[in-house]
Formats: sequence, structure tokens, C-alpha cells
Amino acid sequence: MKLTYLMWGYPYDDAIIRALKAVGFIVNTVTLPEELIYDWKSVSDIQPGRRRENTFGQSLSYLKEQFRTKAGDIIFSVNFFAQVSNLCKQEEIPYCSWVLQLPDFDLYTAAVKNECNYVAVCDSYLVEKLWQLGVSRAFFLPDAIELKEPVKDVVIERECCFVAKHPGQCLKTGKMTMYGKGYLDAFIHAQRVLYGAYILEDGLLRRVQQEFLACNSVPEVVLPEVVLPEMRRLFMADCFFAPVCTGLQQSIFLQNFDSIMTIYSDGSFPHCKAEKRSFPETEEERRAVYAGKEFTLVLAPHNLHNGIPREMLEIIAAGGFPISGFQKDYNYFFKMNENLVYFTNSAEFKQAIMRYGNSYEERERVRTAAFQTVMEGHTYQQRIISMLEIWGKL
Repeated sequence: MKLTYLMWGYPYDDAIIRALKAVGFIVNTVTLPEELIYDWKSVSDIQPGRRRENTFGQSLSYLKEQFRTKAGDIIFSVNFFAQVSNLCKQEEIPYCSWVLQLPDFDLYTAAVKNECNYVAVCDSYLVEKLWQLGVSRAFFLPDAIELKEPVKDVVIERECCFVAKHPGQCLKTGKMTMYGKGYLDAFIHAQRVLYGAYILEDGLLRRVQQEFLACNSVPEVVLPEVVLPEMRRLFMADCFFAPVCTGLQQSIFLQNFDSIMTIYSDGSFPHCKAEKRSFPETEEERRAVYAGKEFTLVLAPHNLHNGIPREMLEIIAAGGFPISGFQKDYNYFFKMNENLVYFTNSAEFKQAIMRYGNSYEERERVRTAAFQTVMEGHTYQQRIISMLEIWGKL
């Protein structure tokens, strides 16, 4: 089967293309023109990226010609692009997207309901929401990894580390009225206590949304004219509220445990007293950090409701030992204390540190089982095989 792969700068394109070829696809690549991509102008002023309208038609014509020249049986991209879907609908070509970065703006537009689509999403929660909104060809496909050679000459440091860039502060809580901020604080507190029961999206009230819009600099045109009305609340939660919840959750958690860990970040978390080191930008640098630490803490962003964070797979693949906050989708693939250690509250986190910090044998047993699980079921090639099986059913 011939496949046209749309390139736009995803860091792991090459790994996915190798996996596609390994299962038998003939892959041709096409660079997606910038004019056809929605982007975010900045984290503090959310709005669709401005297109150069004088070249927009030219970009569509170019892409249409590329589709015909490359003659793929299917168009594929990481993340969903509305204009690509509309073009595939017009040309009667199947369009498969694998949404690996959330929020994905175009998922909330009318194009997501096109019959040409096969939308794979790395978060089962969002898949269920899309089903409820009438997107029948959405399916759950978690993130994956390409296994590489183990990190060599590792000297294990007895410490817990946290490696993450701070999420964009999309919501300006200082501008919210006390009523709206009170509701947001209540949601955040509930999620922090339950940790894993994501009630924020289901608890958003229309009055809170209206107050948020009235008190924050979010262009009104984004919501009513671009986002489908039935997806308005989901868009609000994923694009505006979730990043703030992530930031507060991480800050609170790290402050509670800053005496036992090192933070690798982009300069965020100023109130934590932990030792801070610069964020390792490349995958090779991160792998070296993960392999050399006794533990690495994984706190999934709140806009990944139930999925498997790629960071967790990256830590395991590097030979490290993740201790992860609970994600519902872990239950599909992992067993607690057998091939993954995760927690639902601070007390469980402390217990895990004590248990595995005092027993090299226990830690090595779980680490080895985790690597075996990832090797057998979480590589890009295995995900592509699963994708093909789902396409056949749909």
C-alpha cells in the first residue's frame, strides 16, 4: 500500500516512517505548507495562526498536485489538519491522522466529521468525547517509542528527578473574578486530591465559561466562528483550563517533595527549593539523564486525561525507572508494581520511594519487566500494526 506522509516538523517523523516501511508501506513524503496549519500565536494570546491569504489558494493547489503526483492510497499525518481533511474529502482519498500532541486545535472544527477521516488519538478520554460528538471514525492509539541502543557506562545517582518544561500559562487567573476563580480553584483542588479522576471538563458550567471570556483576553472569534458549537466546552477545557491545572499541580507537588529531587526544567518552578538544572533539549540528553537516576517522576499534563505520556515510555526505553502519577489508560497495558510503579496521591508516592529506594532487586525486577513490556507492545511498528487492524474494522 502506498502512503503519503505529511511532514510539518514533528520530532519523531523519521521513527514513524521507518515503522511504516517496516510493516510494508511504500512511503512518500510531502512537506505541509505553513499556510495550511493552524498554530498558536503565543501562549498568552491564544488565537488561530494568521494565514497569508494571498498564498493560501496556491498552497492548496500545491498540496492537491502533490497528492496526485505521489499517488498515495492514503494520506497520513501526525496530528489532525482541517484543510488536509477537506482536501481529502474533495479528492476522495482516505485521511488518517495520529493525534500525539494535545490540544490539537483542528479537532474542534467541522472538518473532524468528514467521512474520509480515520482519527487516531493518544487519549481514550478524548476519543470517547469525539464519539459522543458524532465523530464515528475516531479510535484510541497511545503514543509509542522507537527503541535504541541502551545508554552506555551509566553510573546511577541515588536521587529522584523531574524532567519537564513548564506548561504555557494560557489562563490569566489574575484577571478572573472571584466567582470564576473560586470554581477553578475548586476543580483544581478536587483533581489534586483524587489525582486521576479528571472532573474538570465535566464540571465546567456555562456561567464560568462566560465569566472567563468576559475577564480574559481570548478573542471571541475563536470560539463561535471556528470551533463547532457542540465542541465549545471541550475546547475551552483542553486549550485554556487544562494547562493551568497542569502548572499548579506540578508546582504544588514539587514544592511538597523538593527536598528529595532535582528538577530539570526551562527555569520554571521558582518557588521550589530543589536543585535545578537546565532542561535537556535533545532525546539523547534526556535518555542519559533518565538512565542515570534512581527514579524519574512523571506528572502527565492535564490535557492528557487518560493517555500514556511519551516521557514515561522514553524513561523506560532509556533503562530508567519512572514513578508516575496515575493515568487510567495504564490499566490497559501495565500492572502496578509488576511492570510499572504509579501513584494516586502523595502518600503512595512516598511509599514507592521508600520501597524501591531500599531494594535494588525490587527496582531492577520492575525496571526489567517495564522494558520488556515496552519492547513487546509500545513501539511505533506495533502501533502501526494496530492501526491497520482498526482501519480494517472501520
